[in-house]
Amino acid sequence: MAEGHRIVLTGGGTGGHIYPALSVAEQLKNDPDVEAILYIGASHHPEERLARENGLDFIGIKVSGMPRRLSPRLLTWPVEMGGAIMEARSILKKFRPTVVLGTGGYASAPPLAAANMLGIPTAVHEPDAHPGLVNRVMGRQAVLISLGMQGAAARMQTKHGRLVFNGNPVRMSFLEERKRDACCAIVGLRSDLKTVLITGGSQGAKALNDAVAGCLSRLLDVEPHLQIVHQCGDKNLNDLKEQLPPGLWESPRYHLRAYFDDLSMAYAICDLAVTRAGAMTVAELAVTGTPAIFVPYPYAAQDHQTHNARFMEAQKAAVVLPQGSLTAEALYEQIVSLLADDGRLLEMRKHMKEQAKPDAALSLARQLKEISLSYMGATLSAAATR
Repeated sequence: MAEGHRIVLTGGGTGGHIYPALSVAEQLKNDPDVEAILYIGASHHPEERLARENGLDFIGIKVSGMPRRLSPRLLTWPVEMGGAIMEARSILKKFRPTVVLGTGGYASAPPLAAANMLGIPTAVHEPDAHPGLVNRVMGRQAVLISLGMQGAAARMQTKHGRLVFNGNPVRMSFLEERKRDACCAIVGLRSDLKTVLITGGSQGAKALNDAVAGCLSRLLDVEPHLQIVHQCGDKNLNDLKEQLPPGLWESPRYHLRAYFDDLSMAYAICDLAVTRAGAMTVAELAVTGTPAIFVPYPYAAQDHQTHNARFMEAQKAAVVLPQGSLTAEALYEQIVSLLADDGRLLEMRKHMKEQAKPDAALSLARQLKEISLSYMGATLSAAATR
C-alpha cells in the first residue's frame, strides 16, 4: 500500500495537451504528501522531452493516433492500440498509482483505459471549448472532468463523476511578476518602446510569418516608437530570413527567435500579442493580461481556435483577424491602430485579466489529491476486511 499520493500524468502531441499536465506537476512536485509522479506518453514525442526537461520521470509507450481516412492502417491500428493499453497496464501495475490524470491527445488513451481496467480512479482535463475525441470517450468513466473553457461542459459526459470549471493550468513563470526592464535587457530591446509579440506557437505559423515579412520593413521604418519580438518556429527560421530585406532581421528593434523556452519573458515585454488562439495561448494571455490580435488556425479540430478567439473578442479582450483575411497590409493596419489607442489597449488588458484563472493548476492538483485520498482510504478499508 502506498504511503502517499502516487500520481500518473498523461497527455501528448501538442503543447495544449502537455503544458496543463506540466503545470499541475509543478504544484505537486514539492508537495510532501506526494510520494511519486510519473508521466506516460508516446515515445519520442514532444511530451517525452518536455517531461524530462521539467524533472519528471517519463515512460514512453508505442502508440499513434487513429487514422481519420480510409487506409490499410485502419486494420492494424486497433491491434496497436490494444498493445499500447496492455503496455500501459503493465506500467501502472508496477507504479501503483492512486490517480491518473489525462490531458488529451491519443497518447493519453492507453493509460486511462488501463487505469479503468485496474480500478484506479481517473480524471481528465479538457483544455478546449470543443473537446477532443479521447477526452470525450475517457471522460465517461472519469471521477472528475476538469474544464479549461466553460463551453466544453455541454459536450462532456460522465457516468459517475463531476464536472468542474477550473480554467486551463499555466506554468508558474506566467504567474510571477516579471520586470519589463530586466526582460528587455535579456533580449536586447528597449523598455521605453511599445512592443509587439508575434508568435504562431512553438512550431511557428507560416501564414503569420509571411504576413510579418511583408510588413516588417514598413513597421520598423514608419513606426519608430515600435519594436517586435517574433517567435517563428525552428523549421521556418531560414526561410523567413530569406524573405526579409537584407539585414532587416538584425535590426535592433526586431528580436527574432526560432523558439522561446519560456514565453512568459516575452509576455512581460509586450504591449500587444499577435498569436494563434489555442486554449493554452488564451490562458497565458489572460493571466498576463496581454491584449491580442488572434489569427486562429483554420484547420484546428472542429475549428476550436476560432471559437476561442471569438469568445475573447466578445469579451472585448482581443480582436480577430481570420487567416483568410490575413495580409501584410491588414496586419500592419491592425497593429498600428491598436498601438495608437492607449485607452483601448488598457481596456483590452483589463478584460483579458477578467478571463484569467490563475489558480487553475493549484485547484486541479488539490482535486487530484482528494481523489487519490479517497482511493487510498477505500483500499485500506478493503484490505482491513480481508
